[in-house]
Amino acid sequence: MKFDFKGIAPQPRAKSSKETIIERIDDGKVVPIFGNAFTDDLLFGSHEALRDGWINYTQYPVAQSGHSPAQVAQYTSVAAYGEDGAGDPLRIKELYLGFLKAALQMMSEQDPNLPPNLRAEVEEEARDLTVSKMARRYGYPTLDDAAANPLLMLAALPLPIFVTTSYHDFLEVALHERAGKRPHSEICVWNDSLRAIPSVFEHNPDYQPTPEEPLVYHLHGIDAYPESLVLTEDDYLDFLAYIAKDPRAIHPRVRQALTDSSLVMIGYHPQEWDFRVIFRGLVATRPPGMWKTSIAIQLEHEPLIQEYVQRYLRQSRFDVEWTEAGAFIEELYRGWRK
Repeated sequence: MKFDFKGIAPQPRAKSSKETIIERIDDGKVVPIFGNAFTDDLLFGSHEALRDGWINYTQYPVAQSGHSPAQVAQYTSVAAYGEDGAGDPLRIKELYLGFLKAALQMMSEQDPNLPPNLRAEVEEEARDLTVSKMARRYGYPTLDDAAANPLLMLAALPLPIFVTTSYHDFLEVALHERAGKRPHSEICVWNDSLRAIPSVFEHNPDYQPTPEEPLVYHLHGIDAYPESLVLTEDDYLDFLAYIAKDPRAIHPRVRQALTDSSLVMIGYHPQEWDFRVIFRGLVATRPPGMWKTSIAIQLEHEPLIQEYVQRYLRQSRFDVEWTEAGAFIEELYRGWRK
């Protein structure tokens, strides 16, 4: 019997990158990647305002825009501590976390919805709280409004692995408290001193991330362990050197997910160290034959910068969506729901 295969309907128009990624969500073949710029906007209202506050807090001598938190931290780690700070990289990280706590306390003092007794309680406990826990005590970011906290929509997606360079556990809270999942936090061991930090893979070697029990992988540390933070420029260089020397520094299950999934980089600033390090150290080094449709979410109005970012990201087959990060997450969520 002969078949006339011309009877098969012509292929519809090619799907957009966004449509392709939405289709892959149910297969668990999408890895969202987000960092401190995104969570700073979420928690503090503006990453740029927080950066400028950090510049002022450290009395950085070049008080103008454009200097990244890593540059400021690098200068302060050397200039502020002098000889007595030599050999103690933890001090600058404790200083930065202290600054974030002070920023949270300032916000709480101007929040008419917070009862005064709560402010007093949190202030008394501040020394023993992580930044993430202090934020939760204040109710930041909200868990009641997905428009104000896009992490609630991200947490609802049936994905097994999330990657972040944020220092906070806001996604884990959204996954557990609103999505009803059992997330596990894991950090990248980017220096040998971090091997003592508990790992889900040590306690349960058979653990396989699933949508119901997802993994949130903190590439640049988490505030519960200040020593794990990748903060200064030297830290970023050490991170790159370590993961190049030891391929297992990035857990194999995470590295595999980064290779065989579509990546969605959310709200990064291409000129900042966290983006540059993970893009050149992890994303761009994937085998070209394994590159999947991926998207970077950017919000930039300057045409020349747009052109530069677009060309830079296309080297690794990334499309660029020029939109606000929360709006794009909502589009993914609504597209998946349909």
